[in-house]
Amino acid sequence: MKTYLFCTTATMKEYNSRKWWIDSKIVRDMEIQAENVLSALNIWRARVSSVDISANAIKNRDPMFCDFKDGSTRQVGYVITASTDFETDNYKWSKQYIDLWVTIKEIAFCDFEETA
Repeated sequence: MKTYLFCTTATMKEYNSRKWWIDSKIVRDMEIQAENVLSALNIWRARVSSVDISANAIKNRDPMFCDFKDGSTRQVGYVITASTDFETDNYKWSKQYIDLWVTIKEIAFCDFEETA
């Protein structure tokens, strides 16, 4: 069993970014224990209660990459489309789509035994 750290940043889809605003930290960071990343992703989806993430959204996730100082590029997570309800000026609810930028790190604890 491995431990994964999910760090999520929410953004509005670009076409709605001027009309609606969302708290980028609406999905809290989570530590999840699972056999692999896909299992951890499904556990994360079940635990997120602040936005709606469909099974189809997990299936159609896009890889998220990061460039490092040494010139290398690595996948660091996924971009997942989710939805949530926003209140309109008329006090009605409007379902809008958002992007969840999910960085996934594997946590390994240090061995603190000192050697002589």
